[in-house]
Amino acid sequence: MPSYRASLLFSFLLVMNNASSTQPISKDYQKMCVREQVSEHQGIKGKVLTEEDFAAYCTCQADFINKNATNRQVNELVMDPKVKPEWLKVIELKAMKTCITIDPKMGT
Repeated sequence: MPSYRASLLFSFLLVMNNASSTQPISKDYQKMCVREQVSEHQGIKGKVLTEEDFAAYCTCQADFINKNATNRQVNELVMDPKVKPEWLKVIELKAMKTCITIDPKMGT
């Protein structure tokens, strides 16, 4: 029985370590994304766009980056969300294709 408990405890600790080894991209990054999107789309189609219009897209983009960047890359963004290294530009382009497809409102 003690062997079973030890195995269970080890498995739990291993799962928790893997879950915490990559930090999710910060809310600061998502806020910056929203501001960039509002600025880039200002005056398009005569409609006033708000930060709320881009919240889902920027959340999708952040999730995509979390899933596709290395731990080191994600940690780099967590430490300084204003940094735009070349690898991030590549992943953001891929995220854009995925996230616009997910949120059809963003494609119009």
